[in-house]
Amino acid sequence: MNLPRKYKELIILYYYEGLSTGDISSMLKIPEGTVRSRLFRARTVLKSNIGGKIEYER
Repeated sequence: MNLPRKYKELIILYYYEGLSTGDISSMLKIPEGTVRSRLFRARTVLKSNIGGKIEYER
């Protein structure tokens, strides 16, 4: 809920819809590097919100 929209959108597309970073890049018309860096930042925000260590799986 506390994630900015640009991060929330990527989390949904990547983890829930199962799209690759390349597919997301094409869909949103942003560079693939931007997709990867925003996913990293989104995971960082989520981690700080839950206050602990989490493992990333896909």
